Order: sequence, then C-alpha cells, then structure tokens
Amino acid sequence: MKKISILVPKMAVIEAVADPNYIFKTVNRFREQAGMPPVFAVETVGLEKNVMLENGLFTVNVDKLTGEVEETDLIVIPAMKGDLDAAIDENRGFLPWIRSMSENGAEVASLCIGAFLLAETGLLDGRKCSTHWIFADEFRR
Repeated sequence: MKKISILVPKMAVIEAVADPNYIFKTVNRFREQAGMPPVFAVETVGLEKNVMLENGLFTVNVDKLTGEVEETDLIVIPAMKGDLDAAIDENRGFLPWIRSMSENGAEVASLCIGAFLLAETGLLDGRKCSTHWIFADEFRR
C-alpha cells in the first residue's frame, strides 16, 4: 500500500488539499467495490492540528503533524494563495520534514504554485519544474 501525505500548509488553496484527498480515496472505494484491496493510505499532514483556510471559512483538521509521520511514499504540496513570500515564511516548518522524507525515498509532487514551497526545500536545484504561467517569471527568480 502506498502512503500518501497531503500537506495542509497555511494559506493553502482548499481545493488543492481536498481534491487530491478525494481522488486517492475514490480510487480506493472503486477498488473495494470491485473486490480488490485499497492501494492508498491517505493522510493530511500539517504543522498544527487545525489549519484555518480562506480567512477562517474552512478549518482542516489534519490527520497527523509532521513529527508524527515517520515514513511516506508521496508528499503532495498543494497550491497556496496570497503573498507567496508570506506563505513560504508561514510554512517553513515543512521544509526540513520534506527534505528528510525525500532523503528516505519519498516522492514529492507540488500542485501549481505549491512549486514555490517545494523550491525552498532545495530539492529542485538543477531540475526542471513547472508552475502557473502567471507566476513563471517570479518562479525563475
């Protein structure tokens, strides 16, 4: 079974958290309906147990804090919104954990401008990456 860790950073786009969670869990449901075992263990992971998004409209109650996750196969970094420098600063606590999980074999994927947080880990150094076209010039800097 593949362990999926969907990050819930402050300033995340709620759909970029909820949609991957829904998709992986839906695959499991389809498999179970077909008499097959699930293939994904999906968890939301945060720096805090309760992450308020959209100015408090939504609160995500994460499954685990980063310190509670010892291994994972895939980390999904969602898109964030607002001031990207502030978003990165608010979420710096994820960086050592992402690097550590990557060093232990985890794959890391980012959605849209979640690539900015991924870039801060140093894991993109010397590699190609894409992000939302509106932010492409800023990302190159």
